[in-house]
Amino acid sequence: IMDNQNNQQRPGHMPRLSYGQRFWRIWGPFIIEWGIQIAVSMAAAVVVMYQYMNAHTKEVVAAYENQAAMMQFATKLMNIMQKYTTIISGATALVVIPVMLFLYHRDRNREKYYGVATNKKAPLWKYVLVVVFAGGASLALNNLILIGNLSALSATYETTATSMYSAPFAVQIVCLAILSPIAEELVFRGLMFRRMREDTGAKLAIIYTSVVFGIFHGNFVQMLYGFLMGLMFAWLCEKYGSVLAPIVAHVTANLLALFATKYQVFDRMMADIRVIGMVTVGAATIAAIIYLQIKQIDEKPTGYSENKEIS
Repeated sequence: IMDNQNNQQRPGHMPRLSYGQRFWRIWGPFIIEWGIQIAVSMAAAVVVMYQYMNAHTKEVVAAYENQAAMMQFATKLMNIMQKYTTIISGATALVVIPVMLFLYHRDRNREKYYGVATNKKAPLWKYVLVVVFAGGASLALNNLILIGNLSALSATYETTATSMYSAPFAVQIVCLAILSPIAEELVFRGLMFRRMREDTGAKLAIIYTSVVFGIFHGNFVQMLYGFLMGLMFAWLCEKYGSVLAPIVAHVTANLLALFATKYQVFDRMMADIRVIGMVTVGAATIAAIIYLQIKQIDEKPTGYSENKEIS
């Protein structure tokens, strides 16, 4: 018992947690975000239904009297809700961000309290590499999905994309390219990845959280894209020693996708397979070169030894 107590209190290590505590510590942020998303969606649905029912009283009365009319009424409400998908995502992120920031800073204070060695933070000028790396990798991956016509494998993806891009462009930028990436990175890399890393090490935590991040997106195309981009985001978090790196990368990738869709860049490239092929190879080459540059960053804590376990 004394050995176990000493093991829990030894400097440079987090105290041991029970299985239930470890489960909640890793999955808690995701469950909290999921709960917030459901609550915001339900609140939005109530508001939309109330406004629509007030404006279409006769249709509501008819729906209660006829089952077929009720089905049509429900379908209309669902279609209306889809138009607000982007705004709901942004509203969810606005609630999630302060909650996750609180948990994130509490984790950092906890590390300081127990004297846990953490990765060194990369200098700010090296974040230029993050922007170029994320832009190149995102463009190449998006092009490969288009070339392979993977979107045809998922009807849900087409519906989701249509809903997201139906909002005004300024709203898309704020909600999809700024708020949502910040919220998601705080959940998946700032909390889940860094917490799991304490128990399993960086490699397994990168893979595990990337799988969860992919599944979180809900359809085959976004699952594949989310998994591969999740690997990059988690790796950047590890190399740069900060959640700011994956946030910058995620914002860059989403901005690129929004502007390319808005100005039909992907459609123009797809008009000539040689053009999209050259752009894809060029973007992938740039991403590979930047990857090698980022790989050289020494993120290990001062005094780190390969033979010494770092929690």
